[in-house]
Amino acid sequence: MNNIIGIGNFYVWRESDNEKLPDVSFIPPMVRRRMTDLQKIAIGIAHNVVPDKADYRLVFASRYGEWGQTIKLIKQFHEAAEMSPAGFSNSVHNAAAGAFSVLTGNKNSYESIAAGARTMESGVMAALMSAKPVLFVFAEEKSPEMYEAYLEKPVMAHGLAFMLPDDASRRVEWNPTANMVAPLTFDAMADFLENGGEIKTSSWEMVDK
Repeated sequence: MNNIIGIGNFYVWRESDNEKLPDVSFIPPMVRRRMTDLQKIAIGIAHNVVPDKADYRLVFASRYGEWGQTIKLIKQFHEAAEMSPAGFSNSVHNAAAGAFSVLTGNKNSYESIAAGARTMESGVMAALMSAKPVLFVFAEEKSPEMYEAYLEKPVMAHGLAFMLPDDASRRVEWNPTANMVAPLTFDAMADFLENGGEIKTSSWEMVDK
């Protein structure tokens, strides 16, 4: 099965010494104060690519999700034997996707993907197979210090987003397939968006036309 689709606007962001989070000044202050870092990253990135009309589906992907918020809840329960309901609502994996939908008034469906090391390729696959237009967002917040002993290396905050519109000037061909390859990384997907070329994953391939 061969599929030709269009890739529209995209945005790639990485934490730096000068920018610990993307610009989210467009979010009302009272709403912004209640958001986690992951939500700010995902929504700040998505804001750079979405059209004015909120009429598109959303696929959000994050391997680690709201681990900072989850740690806060665990500590709260340990110390006070209770959890904040508002804090819990911000700890679930679809919190960023839900917050973005509310903020934009987008009433279309959304998905939240977590698939371990293959989260990126699984999330992109979900977007490729979704009815268009669809927005794909991948986001990770900085790794909590207590987790870093269990990671190969600390995770810096990063993310990317792109639109798959009904039509676009950039055309790519993608095919479901089966390959024995390493998981698709953030850097590899960012490079494809920025420079084109070809991607091979364990479940699909994509090449610029």
